[in-house]
Amino acid sequence: MFTYIRLPRVARAVVARRLAVSAVCGAAVAVAAIAPMHQAAADLSGGAATSPNAPAAERGNAVSRGTARTAPSSAEMPVHDLDLPATPPAAAAKAPAATQAPAPAPTKAPAKARARHTPPPLPHIAGLDHYQVENAQTIVNVGREMGIDERGQIIAVATALQESRLYNLYVAVDHDSLGLFQQRPSTGWGTPAEITTPSYAARAFYTRLLDTTADWGCLTCAAQRVQGSAFPYAYAAQEWLATQIVGAFYSD
Repeated sequence: MFTYIRLPRVARAVVARRLAVSAVCGAAVAVAAIAPMHQAAADLSGGAATSPNAPAAERGNAVSRGTARTAPSSAEMPVHDLDLPATPPAAAAKAPAATQAPAPAPTKAPAKARARHTPPPLPHIAGLDHYQVENAQTIVNVGREMGIDERGQIIAVATALQESRLYNLYVAVDHDSLGLFQQRPSTGWGTPAEITTPSYAARAFYTRLLDTTADWGCLTCAAQRVQGSAFPYAYAAQEWLATQIVGAFYSD
């Protein structure tokens, strides 16, 4: 049998407040005891289970974790379901920038080749072969270079016709005489190699002929003063042919 005791108003308020605090503390202890058990159950079930008293955001995170664990991997998904970029970002970053090929250097137009001096063709002279005409041309050209006129060139060609028939003789026939003019090394005309060079032999002859200009009217006289031949009158027999030969190099 309970005895009802009437407390004052202040005392009743204090008792009610203490009872409320005791109730809240008891509820908190109960929740704290139940929470570890609920979390263990959630871990065993894949995290899908959440406390009914948990906030909505926490329940959403739990659902998301469960979905992430059970979602298929990209390897299991069909290729057409994967939203992949055409070029991976890393590959695109490593791809070198396209470089423009350097423009070719301008090429210079080839310089015009210098026109080579082509000697005129040898004239055809009746009674002479190619070698004789070529040696006659050398005698005429050297005379031109030295300023010798046509008369002096005719004397030189006539002398060569008489001495060698306009052939460059490398073997001595009379004593040590060699070349077109049968000049002798022993009498100071030059070495055998020099004397058998047509241009050298012609220049040596003209050099001594210039000392006899007063006698050029007489071919025999002029040639004999240069050559000192044992047969001085033989040179005059070649004057006509020598005139034809020299004239062939001056005709158009």
